[in-house]
Amino acid sequence: MPYELTLDSPLSFVRGVGETRSQQFAKRGVRTVGDLLTFYPRAYEDRGNVLPLRDCADGGIHAVEVVCTSLPVSGRARSGLEYFRFCAEDDTGMLTVTVFNRRFLLSQIVVGRRYRLYGRISMGLFGAEMSSPEVELVIPGKPLEAVLPVYPLSEGLTRNFVRKIVKNCLSLCDQLPELLPAELREKYGLLPRGEAVRRLHEPKDLEETVQAKRTVAFAELLSFQLALRRMRHAKDGAASPPLPPPEEGGSFLERLPFPLTGAQAQAIREIFADFEKPVPMTRLVQGDVGSGKTVVAAAAIERCVQNGKQAVLLAPTEILAEQHFGKLTEWFDPADARIALLTSAVPKKWKETVKKSLAAGEVDVLVGTHAVLQEDVHFASLGLVVTDEQHRFGVRQRASLLERGEKTGLRPHMLVLSATPIPRSLSLILYGDLDVTLLRELPPGRQPIKTMVLLPKDRNRIYASIRRQIAQGGQAYIICPLVGDDADGEPAESEDCKAAESYFAELRNGAFSDIPMGLLHGKMSPSRKAEVMRAFAAGETKVLVATTVVEVGVDVPNANVMLIENAERFGLSQLHQLRGRIGRGTRASFCVLLNSSGGPCERLDVLANSSDGFQIAEEDLKQRGPGDFFGDRQSGEFALRAASLADLPLVKQTAEAVGAVLEKLGEPEYRALSDEADAIVRRAGDGKTIN
Repeated sequence: MPYELTLDSPLSFVRGVGETRSQQFAKRGVRTVGDLLTFYPRAYEDRGNVLPLRDCADGGIHAVEVVCTSLPVSGRARSGLEYFRFCAEDDTGMLTVTVFNRRFLLSQIVVGRRYRLYGRISMGLFGAEMSSPEVELVIPGKPLEAVLPVYPLSEGLTRNFVRKIVKNCLSLCDQLPELLPAELREKYGLLPRGEAVRRLHEPKDLEETVQAKRTVAFAELLSFQLALRRMRHAKDGAASPPLPPPEEGGSFLERLPFPLTGAQAQAIREIFADFEKPVPMTRLVQGDVGSGKTVVAAAAIERCVQNGKQAVLLAPTEILAEQHFGKLTEWFDPADARIALLTSAVPKKWKETVKKSLAAGEVDVLVGTHAVLQEDVHFASLGLVVTDEQHRFGVRQRASLLERGEKTGLRPHMLVLSATPIPRSLSLILYGDLDVTLLRELPPGRQPIKTMVLLPKDRNRIYASIRRQIAQGGQAYIICPLVGDDADGEPAESEDCKAAESYFAELRNGAFSDIPMGLLHGKMSPSRKAEVMRAFAAGETKVLVATTVVEVGVDVPNANVMLIENAERFGLSQLHQLRGRIGRGTRASFCVLLNSSGGPCERLDVLANSSDGFQIAEEDLKQRGPGDFFGDRQSGEFALRAASLADLPLVKQTAEAVGAVLEKLGEPEYRALSDEADAIVRRAGDGKTIN
């Protein structure tokens, strides 16, 4: 008797998935059939809007129907990718089609057959060209799907496979619990949940997705904001250790070789004022790249230690933790603060010594990575938790440290640092459980970064400039959007999209063959990544080819050049974060945004003309609209699958709805929504709820 699927069924029970594929889905947080149904498309391909070739815009993504007019010819690109090429035409023009890394399609291309192609069209020297399109055979009487969903993928999963598996489970949409009562759906023009989810996965046309997406996004944002309200209320009544100013003694701030900016001084005053209140501080210090957040955190740590309490500073990487440890050791007098480092790289024997000293109160300040979150790490009297680059940890991990402090009867103060500029209108929602302080000034002496947008034809000139800067003692980052060439039989990128591994090999054997180089990407082991970054920070390597893994990294004062390949593929805020890796020393610095699209790109011009991260974030929000402004990090551990915090009208509408909903959460028809908000709070690591 066949197994009957339910929403709770493991994905491996779905026909065609199996254990290997289920593990690949799990990397995207999809483990059950219910998870799969709420694994929403990130975009749609409008293949039903077929245009004649003469009406296709240069650089645009279009669907065309053409007849093959030549036998396909196979070849191999410089990067090593296999391809085949054929010619096709419709009644209005000719088209040259190149298909990369999909040899299985070669036998399906036959002269005289009609195909629907979907992809980017460019006008080359010999007419219209299309590279790596989707290829579908047109059969009379058998209509092709007009709109196809595009899902976020992980290694091993292809678009067509995910579409197939989702379609197999759509019959279970009506089993999804209804989150929004009928009166809310009627008031805001929303669909029943099951119908909305089905339309998102299998729309008849793009118009059908609009109301469906608005429905599931409304429910997500409403649940999210309800959860934030509960988290705020859960803190009411909590006690924290008072941290008043010391009666005597100076501060390391008086010994610094540089003056504080006005923004830094104001941030420190706000933190110290929080310390004197009888409730826990929960403050976010949000500053642009290089704005001096570490000094602000150090002042908070010093005040904590002066009051006989312990502080912990949590960093996302070992090398960044080591940098913080070095800074605090440099700034603090050893007689005033005993500082220890705890990372996975620390020898086991020394780890045990640090843990024992920490539990005995013999360590005042602990600096570390995720190793600090281990259950056998105990504090004698924890007074302050500082997390750097908070989106790398999430609410749950912050809470695990706060709970350890609460075992002493007092809740530690919490200071969260973020170098990701976010428009204030959004930060109030995204960090709804935190007070927000902005650092909008850069320390004096910080070198401006000259940013320019160039084209692939300028590549040799760029390489020559990099060589000149290295000869003068500088170092360079080269950023790529991909790790390696996709080998799953269905590559999502064209030959022009730079992959770090193959590009590194190309440069090492070509333009920079006589220059020490390093390669860094997220698929490396933590120890290997740390080794590569240390070599670059020490000046042993001069050029570092990397993916966006360097977005959060250490200070390398000599690094003064950055080349970002395929810059048009990144968001403005992410490009600004990457650019912040240079210009941290005394050298003049240069950032080159290589626009591989060949066409104009106003977004990149914005970055070239501004260095204000908050202004750039506002512009990014305007240009990308309700798209994924924050990427995978948009809400820490609040995984918004359909909603976007950049959709300000919907955010505002759900914020207005929260007040009315709070009064009705005790009613039966609102129970599902209340339970969903509770689930978000639990996932965030705070088990307290307000009924």
